[in-house]
Amino acid sequence: MQKKVDLSTCQGHLVEVVIERTDDRQPWSLAVRVRAAQGGAWGEAWHDGRDYFTCYDALAAGKAQAARMIAGKASPG
Repeated sequence: MQKKVDLSTCQGHLVEVVIERTDDRQPWSLAVRVRAAQGGAWGEAWHDGRDYFTCYDALAAGKAQAARMIAGKASPG
């Protein structure tokens, strides 16, 4: 199992992007959570049903999804 976690900030929110795969021959799966930087609980995790074949593609998609979640334009996962 390979797992990568990216913690960053975006527009005053904390963003957690988690990508993982079971082995080198499998695509990456993606989950994103967002919370206000001032504190509070993490929001519901958003899971993408698509597969990503590079970790860079998955991370970029996760960060774009986080921006949509913060802007209120994302459907819940």
